[in-house]
Amino acid sequence: MKKLNQFLIIALCLSLLSACATQQYYSNAVHSWQGASQEQVYRVWGYPNQVQRLPNGHKVLVYHEEERGRNPIFSTPATTSVETKSDGTTRVYTTGGSISGGGSYDYRCTTWFEIDHKGRVVNTSFRGNNCVATKDFMLAHVYRGF
Repeated sequence: MKKLNQFLIIALCLSLLSACATQQYYSNAVHSWQGASQEQVYRVWGYPNQVQRLPNGHKVLVYHEEERGRNPIFSTPATTSVETKSDGTTRVYTTGGSISGGGSYDYRCTTWFEIDHKGRVVNTSFRGNNCVATKDFMLAHVYRGF
């Protein structure tokens, strides 16, 4: 029974680690698209938020994601407990209350695919504080030369 519990704990830890989002996974997915066609990008990434024209005639597909919000505020009330020992002494324990949390967050990621005159990806780039992906996302968004 003890070995089964250890196995379950190890399996749980491994599954949690595999679900971690990293910038490296995102980078692998984005940079794999060098040489792909614009249509292939659309099939996997969908249509971009914006298409920009460059002075050299190339175009840039711009994918932008942004998530803003506020974190909840948590309040813990103060507590008091009284303990009377067998020798007749009494102790009073008090803990102060606390307030934590609050504040706001702003997560962003912008990804660019530069498309040349032949309709092929010639450059990729991304920037932001939330350009991260899980391994599953990477595997679903990596270019496979189809």
